[in-house]
Amino acid sequence: MPGPVPPPGFIEVELGAYCNRRCAWCPNGWHERGLSRASMKDAVWRSLLEDLSRSGYSGWFAFHNYNEPMADPRLLERVADARRALPHAKLELHTNGDFLTPARLRELLEAGIDLTRVTLYPTNARAFEEPDPARATRFFAKLHVKPRPLVEKESKLERHGRLGRMQLIVRLPRIAHYTDRLGAVGLAGLEAGSPRTTPCLLPFHSAAIDYHGTLKLCCHVYDTTAADQRAYALGNVGETPFSALWASPRLQELRAQLARADFSRLPGCARCTHRTPAWMRSLVVRQWADALPPETKTKRRPARRAASTTSAPSTTR
Repeated sequence: MPGPVPPPGFIEVELGAYCNRRCAWCPNGWHERGLSRASMKDAVWRSLLEDLSRSGYSGWFAFHNYNEPMADPRLLERVADARRALPHAKLELHTNGDFLTPARLRELLEAGIDLTRVTLYPTNARAFEEPDPARATRFFAKLHVKPRPLVEKESKLERHGRLGRMQLIVRLPRIAHYTDRLGAVGLAGLEAGSPRTTPCLLPFHSAAIDYHGTLKLCCHVYDTTAADQRAYALGNVGETPFSALWASPRLQELRAQLARADFSRLPGCARCTHRTPAWMRSLVVRQWADALPPETKTKRRPARRAASTTSAPSTTR
């Protein structure tokens, strides 16, 4: 793929493995990884921030992946680190909201978070039911933040608010729009259907780094130590600068394959139902114009699964 490699617009970092939930639509509901209290090593964290600082990174830098960031006792310290190292970046936190209180929300603001995004998940037994907008209203009331009117999207309901300069988004997901995370989720209704035939542009725009420090092909990759997912591990940011991994020949070749919808060597991608949002497609087409095949620049959307009414198992995230 010719030309310079644009920086990612979004980087998500998993500070640790632990999550307090076992949701049926998340790999943590089907594997023990989320029970671990392991966290990212300080040396790896410093290497990542130093490299991004040198490049003057100014995109979104988000705390989340398959963990619950607010269960991490060092979260505020890590946020403050990122704020000092990346003064031009926009810092974002994703949380299930279980540990969020008015006091902790203000601590996040003071530490440097620009956007807190809360996802109010359903119970496993009601995974595929239509979300109740009143839950978002009650959550805003609990935080003493005034919400704006409800926003309805295809995959979720949202309400937005603000605390000082920090934006607060509370969303209620429609679980039928989730993926099976390359086969790591066994919930009926999220399994792959027919093989994917449309391009994926996610690795052109977004980077996901797990708590080991491994840059993954995308956020849908769950466990880079698992034999069937090692092919989607691109290197460790504690050993090789993130910027070098992001522009590496290997990732460039994988991007080229994904842009051609060639999943012959990426079986996990072949089963993935993730759709590139219209705004991301437009941005990628503009930034990577010389690198994309013509057919990729035409909007095509993979067919969605029909929503399942199967109840989720009880031993889940």
